[in-house]
Amino acid sequence: MNHNDFLKGTFDPFIGHKIIEIKESYIKSSLDVEEHHKQPMGMVHGGVIDTMAEAAISYAAYFTQEGEWVGVNNNTDFIKAVRSGTIICEATPIKLGKRSQIWEAILSNNGDVCARSTVRLTNIER
Repeated sequence: MNHNDFLKGTFDPFIGHKIIEIKESYIKSSLDVEEHHKQPMGMVHGGVIDTMAEAAISYAAYFTQEGEWVGVNNNTDFIKAVRSGTIICEATPIKLGKRSQIWEAILSNNGDVCARSTVRLTNIER
C-alpha cells in the first residue's frame, strides 16, 4: 500500500502533510508551508508542527510495530520560527514496548532544526 493512499480523506492531506519514507524504527514526512499554516504574526502555527510530529510517529508505529498505536502525550519544544519553505519531520523510537512506546521527532526547515517533539504512544485493543 502506498503510505499516502493510507491517508486519503484524512486530516493530513487536508493540511498538506505527506509521508516520504517509512522503514523499521524510522519515518520521514514533509509539509510545504502555505499562508493557511501561519498564525497572525506570520509564523507557522505550533499546532501544525505538533500535528506533523504526532501523526508521523503514529503512522510509523502503525506500519512497523505490532498492535494499534495512538498518541497519548506530545511534548514539543519550538526552537526556531518557520515562515516559509518546507518542514521535514524525521522520527525514531526511544523505547519500543508492547504496551507503550516513546518516539522523538526532529523537525527542520531549510536545514535548521525548528522543533523537537517527544510523543508517547499506547497500544489500544479493539
